[in-house]
Amino acid sequence: MRSQSITIQVKFFASLKESLGVSQTNLTVPVESTVDMLLRKIQDTYGKDSQLIDISSLRVAVNQQMVEFDRVIREDDEIAIFPPITGG
Repeated sequence: MRSQSITIQVKFFASLKESLGVSQTNLTVPVESTVDMLLRKIQDTYGKDSQLIDISSLRVAVNQQMVEFDRVIREDDEIAIFPPITGG
């Protein structure tokens, strides 16, 4: 019987890493979860007072390829999450 969940490695970068207080974590999500679903789980896990309040502004890479939020994630995918880039 197949498992109904998968474990995903998630890496956080730049100010997002500072805000959350972690550089990476492993999260368990249901099979066939999307990037959007993963971001919402991270938001629930780390609290709504972080930069994840506006998840639509984040950039996400799966296995070093930038992806849209509807991308389905698979077991052993490496997810990298980047905050909005600002400059001056």
